[in-house]
Parts: sequence; C-alpha cells; structure tokens
Amino acid sequence: MGKLNILFVIPQLEKGGSETLVYNIASLLDRKLFDVSLAYFHYYGNEIFRSAFQEQSIRLHHIPRNRSADFSAMRIMARIIRENDIHIVNAHHFVSMVYSFYACKFAHSRGLVYTEHSSWEVKKMPLKWRVMGRLLLRNLDCVMGISDDVTQTLKSIFHLLDENTLTIRNGVDLDTQAGMRDTREIRNEFGLADNTKVIAMVANFRKVKNHVMLLQGFRELLRNFENVKLLLIGQGTDDDLENSEDDVRSYLKDYDLHEKVILTGHRSDVSNLLSIADVFCLTSFEEGLPISMLEAMSSGLPVVGTNVPGIRDVIIHGKNGFLVELSDYMALKDSLLKILTNEQLSRRYGQESRKIVQASYSMSECVRRYQELFLKTIKH
Repeated sequence: MGKLNILFVIPQLEKGGSETLVYNIASLLDRKLFDVSLAYFHYYGNEIFRSAFQEQSIRLHHIPRNRSADFSAMRIMARIIRENDIHIVNAHHFVSMVYSFYACKFAHSRGLVYTEHSSWEVKKMPLKWRVMGRLLLRNLDCVMGISDDVTQTLKSIFHLLDENTLTIRNGVDLDTQAGMRDTREIRNEFGLADNTKVIAMVANFRKVKNHVMLLQGFRELLRNFENVKLLLIGQGTDDDLENSEDDVRSYLKDYDLHEKVILTGHRSDVSNLLSIADVFCLTSFEEGLPISMLEAMSSGLPVVGTNVPGIRDVIIHGKNGFLVELSDYMALKDSLLKILTNEQLSRRYGQESRKIVQASYSMSECVRRYQELFLKTIKH
C-alpha cells in the first residue's frame, strides 16, 4: 500500500490552541507515510495562518456551513473524501465529528478518528447532542481526549468503553530558540524599560478565558508593585456571545489601565513575546490542555493559573508555579507578587516548567502517537 491520505477537520481556520495543535501534527507527520489535507468550515481572514498550512504542502478545503445541520456541507465533505481518496478522517471538536461521520457515510469511507479538546464544551452540550453523541461515537475507530480529564468526560457523558477511547496529550516544540529576535528589540517595540517586569497571557478574547479576573488581580498587584506591565496576546472572536474583547477594553477604560496593559492583537511570533515575559498567567474557567501554557513552560517561565481542569494538569502548585481558585483575584495577586519579587524562586519554577514539558508534553511524542494510531486504524 502507498501513502495514507489523512484529512484533518476543524471548525474554523483561526489560530487558537486546537488549531495550532492540528497545524503542528499535520506539519510533522512523516511524509513518506502520509499525505495531508485540512478541511474547515469558517474562515475569518487570518491569511498568515492559512499560508502556514500551504507552506507545509497541506491541501486546504473550505466547506461553507450555513446552519447547524447543513447537509450540503456534508455532501461537499464527502466529495472531498472521495476525490482525494482519503483513508482516515481526524475530526477535532464535536461539530467536526458530526459532519465527518455523515460525510464518511455518504462517501462509503470507514476510517474516522475524533479528537476532543474541551471537557467544558462537552459538559455544556444540550441533551439532544449528548444522545446523538452516544449513537455516533460507538461507531468510530477511536475517540480521544487531549488530557485524561477530557477523555474521562467523554467516557462519562457518552457512555463509552475503555477500548474505544484514548488520551494523546497535547505537545509543543521544545526548540524555542529557532527564529528568535533580540529581546531588546522586542522590548523597544512595546516601549518597555530594561527593568520593567512583564506578565504575559496568550488567549483569544473569549469569555471562557476569564481575562477580567487577571485584570482584577493585576490592578491589585499595582498597589504593591508598580514597575510591571501586562501583555495580553490574542484577538477577539467573531462569535458575539463568546467575544470578551469589549469587556476587557471597558475594564481598562474604567480603571485607567491603558498605560499598564498592552493588547498585542493576533501575533504569529508568540515565542518571541514570551521571551520578554517574567511570568505566564492563565485564568480560564476551564481548559482542555492549554497549549499556550505549555509553550510558556517550554520557554522556561514560571506559571500561575486557575485551579481548573487542564490548567491543574500542568501546574504543580509550589513546584513550577501557583494554582489559585476561580474568582480569587487577591490570591492571584499574591502569587504574581511572590514570583516577581523573588528571582531565585522564579528561576527555580521556570526550570521546573521546562522539565515538566520535556518529560510529558513534547511535540515529537504527540506526533509519534498520532502516526501510530493512524497506522493501527487502517490495519483494522
């Protein structure tokens, strides 16, 4: 048999955590064994990210989807599967799985693997979706979560058996030095003095990311420690119900924080920006397994985050950073202050962060396990 043709399916071509993971896996699959395509439903004009896929010789297929159950979109996907002789479809997120399931049926194709990134999204599903999931998922080749918590949620909500489920943890590139700019150049870009401390958060402006809690803690921090700035790396979303950018901007205006908080918008050079940070913070209500935090840890940063699934998988409290309870912005302030005022502690936590990623979250191991799964699926 020749190469296996893999089709990844994602809801949108936008640079978030799950899309970044798909890009990394698709780019790093062994091209002697696999040819790779990507299908997506929504595109919001991020040409840099789109071009990144094309530069890796990944064929792109935009499938417009106009409503929740769009059978024309399923037929378009089925045609893509037939015309490109797709052997395995890897659908990321539940909506992609549903469309992929019926597209595979229309195309008389069998290989379908589903990757879920968020236990929170699964838990908030309405009953009719849960029932649909229980009917569909038992017919898939494999159902996987990006963390043990996500996998356990899938098994619980959809009544899945152990033999049909798998956890493949997110991975990040451990070589953080490639293509790095001089840190002085980056600090100059944002008008940062050499001795100004920097707190970074990488997250698009979505309500689930809970930016306001970080802003509350940061505002309290400024009462005790003035020589610090907050770098918010990310952009708003086109989903009005989820978009929190207006909330963030209103908070900055209400408390006159514009001089202290930098909104970078979308950036393709996140590693460069992390190189000027002293600590990384993530205050989400829930995460799957946050790639942004893993990238920060790979860069050797101490980390502070909310004590929620996903984040508590990667922060060992008192070893590589601190966990704080949701809404306890005073504890968040205290944790940030400890790291910013104790260089020895900060250095030790940063070193431990890097060790944790090296031991459990390397991109090479993540890709190896995906390749192993794809080969096993086609044999069955």
